[in-house]
Amino acid sequence: MGEGKKKGGGGGYKWGSAMIWAGGQWAVCWFLTPETHLWTVIGACFSSFFAGWSTSSMLGRFAKWGANAWVMMILGVLVGLAIYSGAFSGVSAIYEWTQTKNFHIDWDKLQLFFSKWENVVPTAVFGLLTGLYVRAKAATGKK
Repeated sequence: MGEGKKKGGGGGYKWGSAMIWAGGQWAVCWFLTPETHLWTVIGACFSSFFAGWSTSSMLGRFAKWGANAWVMMILGVLVGLAIYSGAFSGVSAIYEWTQTKNFHIDWDKLQLFFSKWENVVPTAVFGLLTGLYVRAKAATGKK
């Protein structure tokens, strides 16, 4: 039983990507902004964990469709920045955006996020690493 099953190279990339984001965020908070309080660091790491999980979930679909490493890196940066900045909170957000009549974007908050290098650079690096990690770990589609 189960001997005939082949384990494809998939699975586990969501957990690994989430740990990349959480560990990376801890390093950024601990080493680049040492004046940050412990609970702020823990909160940032918790948020990063879920941002990494969400980013890898979306990128996993593109990897299964056969996207190459360059496409995955670019998508990782774009999707990672969109999720971590709070501009995009999942596929259900698209449906909500199309159903609302008074669509409002907090441009000041988004501009403030993108104006600080300590927000953008680490998030872009985490997204790039996530794209490569998911590409390496995710099973590809039928050949």
